[in-house]
Amino acid sequence: MKKILSILVLLALQITAMGQAPVLYKWGDKYGYKVPSTGAIAIAPVYDKAFPFSEDRALVQKEKLSYFIDSKGGIKIKLKYDSAYSFSEGYSAVLLLGKWGFIDKLGTVKVPLQYDKAGSFKEGMAAVVVKGKYGFINTAGKLVIPAIYEQAYEFSEGLAAVKSAGKFGYINAQGKWIIPSSFDQASNFHQQRAVVVQNQQYGVIDEKGKPIIAPVYDWISAFQDGVARIQKNNKWGLADKDGKVVVLLTYDWVGEVTAGKAKVRKGSAYGLIDNKGAVLVPVEYQWMEEPENGTCMVVRKGYWGTINLSDQKFTTLNYAVNRTFSEGYAVVFHQGKYGYIDKDGKNSISFQFDYAYDFSGGWAEVMLDGKAFVIDAKGACVKNCK
Repeated sequence: MKKILSILVLLALQITAMGQAPVLYKWGDKYGYKVPSTGAIAIAPVYDKAFPFSEDRALVQKEKLSYFIDSKGGIKIKLKYDSAYSFSEGYSAVLLLGKWGFIDKLGTVKVPLQYDKAGSFKEGMAAVVVKGKYGFINTAGKLVIPAIYEQAYEFSEGLAAVKSAGKFGYINAQGKWIIPSSFDQASNFHQQRAVVVQNQQYGVIDEKGKPIIAPVYDWISAFQDGVARIQKNNKWGLADKDGKVVVLLTYDWVGEVTAGKAKVRKGSAYGLIDNKGAVLVPVEYQWMEEPENGTCMVVRKGYWGTINLSDQKFTTLNYAVNRTFSEGYAVVFHQGKYGYIDKDGKNSISFQFDYAYDFSGGWAEVMLDGKAFVIDAKGACVKNCK
């Protein structure tokens, strides 16, 4: 089989008829998949490279051979191509000898490999490049929007950003201009909003091209939980989908909004706010991890502690900070030995090592009595044990 030179993947998760698709995990230097609800191993970690499932197919590589597998680990397609995308709307874009086409879930070529570039199918169409210009084909391989654009992104919510005469605008599925090309950069629509750039300034428009947030910011993120992060003059805040600034630009940094919460920083102090700006954890800690299960690990005066998000109660732990968390565990030094704590503040791996490194791929290297070996998240030796 031809050596896979590169593998390009659109990272996507999907829900199958059996429930959630298995999720990717790393075990040492190998990859496998787990059941998301229980953490049980669904597919053993035997792959040198692997990518998330999309439409009951995952792209994997083992011993320099690449395959698409199903959610049970069965090989569905043995790849003979130089590159491949994850499946989208039943098709995978594949590359061979410099030309792109599309295969179905059985590996049958459905669109001949004839394009200089190709994107994934979205809303029934895929962007392709013909003689240096972008257009769109349907799933039958018919060029339904002429290849006349300098650049094109995938369709989302019925519109696609395309570049013409050096500027971006948006067309519909019939190739009609809906929003004229007047932007330096443009993004996909999400919940009827798209981030655009004019004169190096970021703004937000609706599906008719109406400005929702004027292009006056140095940067704007995509919307998450109903808000977008905004930045100007090195100050950060949040704006909602109506363009209202719900958190004034008073912070030196605002992290990604997840489950309605975002880490923030003023100077060297960290805290936590919700997506309306209410302070959940005072901005007074040297460091903080992402909140989990109603609590958050924080650092105060060089020591780890926990914050209860319901009442902001701080509980000091007698563990000096060594390094921040990695894969849910932090190395700490206590009474002359190294060990690990978890994000509940519990001493999950006892203080027994002369030195300890961060977890990576579910494993961590430790040293004891001049000998280096590798342990798993339960503290059991998995490599170099003798």
